Amino acid sequence: MELDTHHLRLVRAIGETGSLSKAAVLLGVSQPAVSYKLKRLETLLGQRLFERGGSAAVVPTPTGELLLRRALAVLPLMEDFLHDIESRAHNPVHSDQIRLGTVCTPVIERVLTVLNETFPMSRVSMLAYECSVLLLSMVAQHRLELAIVKEYPGFELDVPPGVRTEVITKDPSMVVLPAGHPFAERSEITLESLAGERWVLPPPGANRFHEYFRATCWSLGFVPNVTHTAETCAETNNAVRAGAVGLSQGVCEMNARNVLRPLTTNILDRRFIMAWHRDGPFADNGSAVAAAARTAYRDRLRSALTAYGCADFWADFRADPGAGLWAVSRRDPRT
Repeated sequence: MELDTHHLRLVRAIGETGSLSKAAVLLGVSQPAVSYKLKRLETLLGQRLFERGGSAAVVPTPTGELLLRRALAVLPLMEDFLHDIESRAHNPVHSDQIRLGTVCTPVIERVLTVLNETFPMSRVSMLAYECSVLLLSMVAQHRLELAIVKEYPGFELDVPPGVRTEVITKDPSMVVLPAGHPFAERSEITLESLAGERWVLPPPGANRFHEYFRATCWSLGFVPNVTHTAETCAETNNAVRAGAVGLSQGVCEMNARNVLRPLTTNILDRRFIMAWHRDGPFADNGSAVAAAARTAYRDRLRSALTAYGCADFWADFRADPGAGLWAVSRRDPRT
């Protein structure tokens, strides 16, 4: 079946209130209507979403908790889309509007600064979202003027027609270890040497990093034991301090009780890509913004690796920044 906004709003209302009657008030319908809609949704999904106790309270099942988390993440974006569509009917998009969508990346601060300095009369806004596929789709539909996305070897993005892309840079993965870990003194670490560790990773998502990570581990002869999920650097650092091992981008927030070390052979690399529409306002200068992002990234990575005590790795990266699992130039010919 296909879930729509009505289903997600129902789950959100029940999850946030913990009560069918309170959810009914929030949705502006009767309690029997909420009960009927929930039962119908559970029947369609083939799984219970909420457990009904002896009191009026309801508690999400594991499946309900999963759907609730996704609904809380997706609904604000969907509702914002609907608002944009409705507002366009009365207020066409102005040419001085620059909307930037981006995944988590160390270059975003510099890109926003460049846009504000280069287009001082424009209203620059940012949408931070970890789904590269969605960001590219929004560029294709002229809902974003620019996007910074990421992809992994073997899981490259399909670029929609009309969208131009340029590779900003390859980005190495860093291992996050407790300061007392036996490997903490090594300058670089092999992924296979961590086969027996407990891992903390970001939640599974449309960028397919979990598939990439597991496939890479399998190719090295082991199945990773992923015991923790963390959405932020702070949460990752907490899990690592408790004994797990994590991964981060090349530039990450430092924690005094953890250390970061690069993986050897450029394994688990990602690359950041700038995207814009060929018929949009950045048709002629999208590459210039990508170049500014590239310079900013190199400066940030050099400083970060020096702080991590990995200056030798920076020297190797600087000598061949396109090395790794891709044999591509920085200018991506896809259009």
